[in-house]
Amino acid sequence: MLTKSQQRTICSQLGRFKLQLLYKASIHGFTGAAFHQQCDNRSPTVSVGYNNSGYVFGGYTKQPFSQSGQYVNDDQAFLFTFSGEKLLKYPVTSSGHAVKMIANAGPYFGEALVLVNGSQAVVYSNPGNYYNFTAAEMHGNDLNLTECEVYQVEGNTELEKPWRSIIWESEKRKELIESIKSYKPTVSSVTQARVLLIGPVGAGKSSFFNSVNSVFRGHVTSQAISGSSTTSLTTQFRSYSVKAGRGGKPLPIILCDTMGLEESKGAGLDIDDLSSILKGHLPDCYQVLHYISMTLNV
Repeated sequence: MLTKSQQRTICSQLGRFKLQLLYKASIHGFTGAAFHQQCDNRSPTVSVGYNNSGYVFGGYTKQPFSQSGQYVNDDQAFLFTFSGEKLLKYPVTSSGHAVKMIANAGPYFGEALVLVNGSQAVVYSNPGNYYNFTAAEMHGNDLNLTECEVYQVEGNTELEKPWRSIIWESEKRKELIESIKSYKPTVSSVTQARVLLIGPVGAGKSSFFNSVNSVFRGHVTSQAISGSSTTSLTTQFRSYSVKAGRGGKPLPIILCDTMGLEESKGAGLDIDDLSSILKGHLPDCYQVLHYISMTLNV
């Protein structure tokens, strides 16, 4: 039930993270047993309560939940509530009593706030017991829960902004194409740079070449075999020269395509073949022999 804006606001207190839902009381049950089944040994977590008065409130802890009956130390724990889009934060005042692990309840923060208390859809609230807040500000004195959720805090691999800005206009396109046409390898004895396309099966290596070739030819081409399959459609090592326009001069780059990488032993591109490609020992149209053997055995 947390909005994207609310999730971003909470995560802004933690760093570059995202939230993954573990427990939803309306689905799993308003019981301590259901909460612990979904959340024990998971950390860090954000626990959130909702009531009919429209309050969204809860707490954060880096410690994994359990049913030990003991307090756990967490100097980074805090309670929070939303005032509109603004987050009001209440840090723990006694880190040794930050979270208590109670079997017959949901998230249990000190002796100050308990969600799903006594396996019921209610809140226990006792401000000042290891967290300082006012009940009116936290939850509007409405102790009946309409929902309770627990999210695991996970690393966020998404970039906050694009790693580079590209202006996709016709003039920029022409500029990029001309820069590739005029490229010259730094070693004078090398007339063309060879670019090896490597990736798992289905990554689009052959399709990438076809796209590049189509751009420079000025029409759609399908010189390299491409498509969708669980195994590699490309079974040969191929070197493709790209020409600028119909009958134009070859570009100063050669795109090299080969089999995709696979997890299964004896399938996909072999590491020995890869080493030979990089050393320039494989000729164009080299057939991957272990792939033929594997196909015949099947």
